[in-house]
Amino acid sequence: AISAEAKDRAQLSTWRTVGATLAGLVIGAGTPMLAYVTVEGQTVLSGFRMTVIAGVFSVLSFLCYLLCVRLTAERVEVPASEGKIQFTNLMKNPALLGIIAAAMFLLLALLGMQGISAYVFPEVYNNAKAQSMFSLLTSLAVLGVCAPLATRLSVRYGKRELSAFSCLFGAVILFLCMVIYPKNEWVYVGFFVLAYIGIGFFNTVIWAMITDVIDDAEVKNKVREDGTVYSLYSFARKLGQALSSGLVGTILAAVGYQAQLMHNPQGAEQIARRAVILDRIFQMSCLIPAIGLFIVAMILFFIYPLSKKKVNENIAELEKRRNS
Repeated sequence: AISAEAKDRAQLSTWRTVGATLAGLVIGAGTPMLAYVTVEGQTVLSGFRMTVIAGVFSVLSFLCYLLCVRLTAERVEVPASEGKIQFTNLMKNPALLGIIAAAMFLLLALLGMQGISAYVFPEVYNNAKAQSMFSLLTSLAVLGVCAPLATRLSVRYGKRELSAFSCLFGAVILFLCMVIYPKNEWVYVGFFVLAYIGIGFFNTVIWAMITDVIDDAEVKNKVREDGTVYSLYSFARKLGQALSSGLVGTILAAVGYQAQLMHNPQGAEQIARRAVILDRIFQMSCLIPAIGLFIVAMILFFIYPLSKKKVNENIAELEKRRNS
């Protein structure tokens, strides 16, 4: 509703990702510097500090939502007759189902990766401060590589094609990291920066892909359902975010993580057990997002139908209808 131009929407999707990345940079790079404390030579997360930080971020997010509502202008008028909710038709649309499934697995991969990194750096590499640099470099990878190139590459090759191959690239990089198992945390960070570039291209153009889904639904149903499609997609993302938060806890429980054992092992048996758990944490930090990105690529290749050719056909058809 901000613009009817396809190029404007692609640019809006890119700038939306830039804004989200900058915010994530503040959270990801700043929080570890403030939230961790050293107790008896061990780096641990301070519950009190984390509560204060979360409270500050919550207030700021509320203010940002208010500013977004006040400062955003809707320029495209949608007739009231087109606002009817047609859930049945939409939920039969493979493009909508495909992009929802891809987004959920992307969030599981991305947020699961970020969540378990809070254990990899202080536990596996004993360097909690490296988590800040991890967040900084991955954010810079998105800002410096993905944001400038996403619109250009998606126009040339197609948004589906770019996203599928970039996610497959990220999955391969993470799998290689798991196999190699770098003993140096900065090599580990290097692998994940490369993987983030793969994630970043899809995450940058995904909001523009939603407009392609809306166009496809309009071609098929002769009704434009911007609000309904965005609402369904946004709700699915919230489900993905919720599942990803539970995923980290599930992974830690599956590998046998126990805070007392990790921070204060007693005897040779517990020390050996701790080493095994640390290896498992590292493996899961690579394997889980790799699987998630591979599934995303397969969904985009085989379920999501809006190739570059199909998107252009839909745009031409809608243009023909509007001019007739």
